[in-house]
Amino acid sequence: MENPGNRADKLIERILGEAEADAKAARDKAAEGCRAVSADCEKRIAERAQAAAASRDTAVKGVLDGARTRAELDGRKETLGVRRRILDEAFDAAAKALNALTGPRREAILLGMLKTEAAAGDVVLPAKQDRALIEKLLAQVPAKLTLSDQDAPCEGGFLLRGGSYEKDCSLNALMAELRLKEETNAARILFS
Repeated sequence: MENPGNRADKLIERILGEAEADAKAARDKAAEGCRAVSADCEKRIAERAQAAAASRDTAVKGVLDGARTRAELDGRKETLGVRRRILDEAFDAAAKALNALTGPRREAILLGMLKTEAAAGDVVLPAKQDRALIEKLLAQVPAKLTLSDQDAPCEGGFLLRGGSYEKDCSLNALMAELRLKEETNAARILFS
């Protein structure tokens, strides 16, 4: 007959063995669950890192593209500003040269303006420096004009006063009109 203590020991051993087996199975299952959770976390981290990298790359590209665009616009504005200054200088030099003309060339310009711009009955206010020349030229103009004793407040040329108007026929006004018509052509010549 078996000793009841042995039976209890065997029972305890069997219970302990089963408990250890259950515990090992639970540990293995928990470890497998941990590995699955860890793998899932690693996958999510990788996905988020990839999304963050893509977002960063997009943001960096946007900043760089914006900076390039602003730089290009600033460059164009600067180029246009330089071109504008060059055109201003060219037309200013032309205006100075026109105002400095003397002799037959100045006479031809003033006579041409008197003939095309003046209407019968107009009063001519000459620039101080052109008074004597315009007084001489009035005889060659078909329209009856009156020479004013007032001088026009301009460097060269004249003003015409009619009943309800005043025309600026100064050399500077002539140059301003010419600039409006020819600025595009001048730019094409200067910058092509």
